[in-house]
Amino acid sequence: MNHRDEMARKIALLRSTGAVEELERRWEDADEDPPYATYAVVEIADGAEPSREWAGGLGEFYRLTAAASFGGVDVRPEEQVKPSRPVDSEGEPIDDRTWLRIGDIGYEDALLMDEASGEVIVYVNSYFKYGWDSSVVLRCADVPEFIDTVAIGPRHKEIRGPVDRQSEPWWETDPWYSYLIEAGLVAGEAE
Repeated sequence: MNHRDEMARKIALLRSTGAVEELERRWEDADEDPPYATYAVVEIADGAEPSREWAGGLGEFYRLTAAASFGGVDVRPEEQVKPSRPVDSEGEPIDDRTWLRIGDIGYEDALLMDEASGEVIVYVNSYFKYGWDSSVVLRCADVPEFIDTVAIGPRHKEIRGPVDRQSEPWWETDPWYSYLIEAGLVAGEAE
């Protein structure tokens, strides 16, 4: 599968079908605050030429959208990308790679990219509180794979940790995940 083409296709589809406006309308029409009302359901900025070469397809993402939010997954604008040093429960670095914080998952967790290889991980800072073995809850080879399969895809429900370790299936009432199913970007699931 060509994740670069799929990333571009999905972002174009969200723009052309009015996903931003539709989700804003749903938010306003809700009888009460929807679940996870602390994040923008979807925002897609205009694209921009990146100021430098980026590993892992990040530059291609910025050409499509200079920043975006996809249901609690926020990809930061280029000028906000900063080095980050993920640590384990004992405060030791998880490895010797140079990680960049390219985004956020909610308010506590980080979307990190290895500066050299472009590998993308979701890093959960408080993983040990949940009894998980690792702070890295998912990995993708690069930014296009992450956008295609996680931010705008079926693995979105993994952004808060392993699905089988979640206390409740939050994605069943999540407005973004519901929209992904309705728009045909995620196949309906009978789990």
